[in-house]
Amino acid sequence: AMFDGARKYRIIQNPDGTSGISDETEYTQEGDKFGANDINATNTAINRLNHVTSVTLSASGWAGPAAPYSQTVNVAGVTADDEPILISMLADDADAATQKAYNKAFSIVSAGTGTTGDGTVTFKVYKKPATSIVVGLKGV
Repeated sequence: AMFDGARKYRIIQNPDGTSGISDETEYTQEGDKFGANDINATNTAINRLNHVTSVTLSASGWAGPAAPYSQTVNVAGVTADDEPILISMLADDADAATQKAYNKAFSIVSAGTGTTGDGTVTFKVYKKPATSIVVGLKGV
């Protein structure tokens, strides 16, 4: 809150013999109720947006007799309302053969779809990746 000059208070005599204090300051601008709990909630949400959770998708974990194949993995903290962003977790020092296999598997997974549940993410693909890969979910 903003005001000009000094704050002004009025002492009020209560019927029970006690006194109360009333703020009589004329404010030029008043703030809102945004407090510490709101700031903590906002910071938690921002930190979650930047957080990446790694998830392993095994080559043998794809289920279904025909496309789309699916694989459900447990992901702590994810909710049905979340919409995480899929990112590559290819190691910076991966050799050429590892990069080629990973990129092929990642392109299959990223071309598919994902559905979040409370504590789970289900990936769907139209072709089964030949190798197991670790992917990242940003925002979980």
